[in-house]
Amino acid sequence: MESADVVIVGGGIMGCALAYQLAKRKVDVLLLERETLGSQSTGKCAGGVRQQFSTEANVRVQRLSVKLLEAFEEETGHPADFRQIGYLFVFTQPQQVEDFRHNMDMWHRVGLTEARWVDPAEAAKMVPVLNVEDVLGCTFCPTDGIASPADVTSGYAIAARRLGARLKEGVEVTGIDLAAGRVQGVRTSAGEIATRMVVNCAGAWAASIGRMVGLEIPVLPYRRHIAVTGTFPTVPRTTPMTVDFRTSLYFHPEGDGVLIGMSDRSEPPGFVTDVNWEFLEKMFEQAARRAPALAGAGVKTAWAGLYESTPDHQAILGPIGEVEGFWCAAGFSGHGFMQGPAAALLVSQLLLDHKSEIDIAPFAFERFARGALVTERNII
Repeated sequence: MESADVVIVGGGIMGCALAYQLAKRKVDVLLLERETLGSQSTGKCAGGVRQQFSTEANVRVQRLSVKLLEAFEEETGHPADFRQIGYLFVFTQPQQVEDFRHNMDMWHRVGLTEARWVDPAEAAKMVPVLNVEDVLGCTFCPTDGIASPADVTSGYAIAARRLGARLKEGVEVTGIDLAAGRVQGVRTSAGEIATRMVVNCAGAWAASIGRMVGLEIPVLPYRRHIAVTGTFPTVPRTTPMTVDFRTSLYFHPEGDGVLIGMSDRSEPPGFVTDVNWEFLEKMFEQAARRAPALAGAGVKTAWAGLYESTPDHQAILGPIGEVEGFWCAAGFSGHGFMQGPAAALLVSQLLLDHKSEIDIAPFAFERFARGALVTERNII
């Protein structure tokens, strides 16, 4: 029977980054992905990387992720295509301005000193297509930006394999065996594996992996749409990722065109990833309001992926006390790609050193039983 010190379930950014970090520390690690690496939420995300969160823990984790992405090619030998074009959050309601003034104080306190306020006139210069008639103010962080989900995931995967990790595609986990409340092995479509440690990196499917050990992991899948326009020179490649906070509409340069996304806040959870063209029409109506030039942009391609959302929009990181040897790194609620590099490093540190360089206690699974939820409000 095959065996491994650690079995990782799920081969998106989180699983591949964790496989790399563990292999780097000489751990015998086996990653199982039922489809292909990075094929699900990771491969369908917008590639945004931002540090402008409402909770201190998320800001600290994301500052570490930015450092890791800046050094990614040097460390792994593969490009991340990390372009620090910045994130511009656009506010049209007084409450948003008040909330982000508090955020700004916190950002500066934890070291994100480059984040600053931008008035409507400056925002219009930064993003000439932007309609600023109703804009009250904006926040801008120049070290935010976009990176390539495909490049980062494959970079971690190749580096992990080079260090001895086994990453297997087309292998589905069908069960997890327990004895006396602790993990003993994993059953898969390709046979059984002996292990005493499983890390659930299954993203939108994290709850189904949890049920294999009798746990309810509170992660639900929500469909999110993205469209990319044809060539659109009025949004040059230096344009920051721009977010209309009230509607959740965002856009950033993508190749010669523009990538546009928006959340459908009325849609119930589910695993459907077909494109809802009626919703895309609504999205383009909002885009035309916020950036009128986008009204003339044709859709070159569109797709939908899944957010893996928790009740407080925060990740679940670390051990699950009820089952010894069962850990979780999932539930990132739309910021998994950007937080993956740091989260993987921190989880590997907690696993091997019993402490991590940033305290990840705010992301512990036990917070749900305690009712100690602090909601991350800066969710797009």
